[in-house]
Amino acid sequence: MSRALSEFRNLGVQVIAADSGTDLTVEDGDPTRTLMRQMLGAIAQWEKSIIVQKLRAARIRMRRDKGRCEGRKPYGAKPAEQETIAKMRQMRQEGLSYDAIAKALNDSGIVPRTTLRAGKQTKWHGAAVQRILNRTSTAARK
Repeated sequence: MSRALSEFRNLGVQVIAADSGTDLTVEDGDPTRTLMRQMLGAIAQWEKSIIVQKLRAARIRMRRDKGRCEGRKPYGAKPAEQETIAKMRQMRQEGLSYDAIAKALNDSGIVPRTTLRAGKQTKWHGAAVQRILNRTSTAARK
C-alpha cells in the first residue's frame, strides 16, 4: 500500500481516507499515521479473506444441492433451446450422425446460443450436438 501511496504522491494526487478524512499521501514521518495505515490495510486483507471463504462455502453448498452454480447455463436451459434439442433427438433416432444433425440445423437457420464470435457467425458442429445430447440424456436418466 505504501508503494501505491508513494506513486500517488509522486503524481501529485491526494488520497483521503473516507473514514477519517486524513490525507494519506502526506509524508511527514508520523509513526502513528503509518501504524494506522498498516492496521487498516491488515483489516481490509482479513475482511477480503472472510468474504472469499463465505463465497466458497456458498458455492460448495449450492453445487451440492443443485449440481451447479457457476458458469454459463447449459444449452437447453431456455425454452426455445428445448425445441432444438427435441429436433436433435428426433434426427438422431432417425439414424443421422452428429455431423449430419449439425449440418441440418445450420441449413435450417437454427443458430447456436453464441451466434457471433469475433464478428463471424458461429455454426453447429457435430461434437457440440453430441455433447448436448449426451448431457441431456444423462440428466434425464437421473
